[in-house]
Amino acid sequence: MRNAQYLTTPDRTAQILRESSIVARAIARHRREATLQGRTEEAREMEALYLGVSSMALELIQPHQQSDVA
Repeated sequence: MRNAQYLTTPDRTAQILRESSIVARAIARHRREATLQGRTEEAREMEALYLGVSSMALELIQPHQQSDVA
C-alpha cells in the first residue's frame, strides 16, 4: 500500500472508501454472528462500531469532495 501523503486527492478518497468498506464488512459479519449466537450486547456494540466507521469515512472524504468541485 502506498503512503497516503503521496496520493492525489481522488486516489486518497478511493483508498479511504476501499479500506473503510473492508472494515465495515468485517464488522457487519461479526455483528451477524453475534446476533445469531444470542450475544445481543456484542451485536449492539458492533452496530455502533459499524456506524462509527461509516461516519468517519464520510467525514474524511467530504472536505476532499468539496475541494474537487471548487
